[in-house]
Amino acid sequence: MLVHLSWALAAAFRQWRAASQARWIAAASELLPPALVRLAAAELRLLHLALFRWGAPPDVPPGCQGFAYHRHLTPMAVTLLALQTIEVAVHHLLLAHWSAFAAYILFVLSDIGLVYLIGLIKSFRLRPVLLTPEGVRIRTGIAIDRFVPYADIAAVEAAFDSTLVKDRGTLNAGLLAWPNLVLLLHDPLPGRRRRTAIAFRLDDPEPFVRALRWRLESRPS
Repeated sequence: MLVHLSWALAAAFRQWRAASQARWIAAASELLPPALVRLAAAELRLLHLALFRWGAPPDVPPGCQGFAYHRHLTPMAVTLLALQTIEVAVHHLLLAHWSAFAAYILFVLSDIGLVYLIGLIKSFRLRPVLLTPEGVRIRTGIAIDRFVPYADIAAVEAAFDSTLVKDRGTLNAGLLAWPNLVLLLHDPLPGRRRRTAIAFRLDDPEPFVRALRWRLESRPS
């Protein structure tokens, strides 16, 4: 047992020195199951996003173009947050008359849900859709993050009917709003479902369409 622990600590120290951005995750994965470490890291990032990062700039790496979608989505999500807060308060008061312990459990669980929802709402502004040097990164806050290389894009459509959006082969990344853009793909996205199109919504789609079509036309033939 002591030998195994010493070996794990030594491996963790090597990972700590070798890794850069995620070195503590790599080090912790030497001592704990990697899936558990990744889950804990994701939870901590979400809590940090919800409780901090007020007024932080959007995540647009150098060489990328960011396109916002939060101006139409955030008001609806904030309305849902307000309704959920009222519902939680009413349920808490009613449940407290029956069981104080059950009301406390509901209070803890509902507060966690509210914090997560705040993190999701904040992520809409902080995680815009990106045009990167290699492809399109479709993001809807922390809920959806799919990367599509330019070589896999057949076309971008701004005029389409509801049949395409509702098709089982379309990934609808519009969440609470009806999409105003669709990416048509040459090949299905990786995964169990055959997704050959991605529908999403931007606050101002025209600049995105112009920039994407220019990049598609500039591809080496």
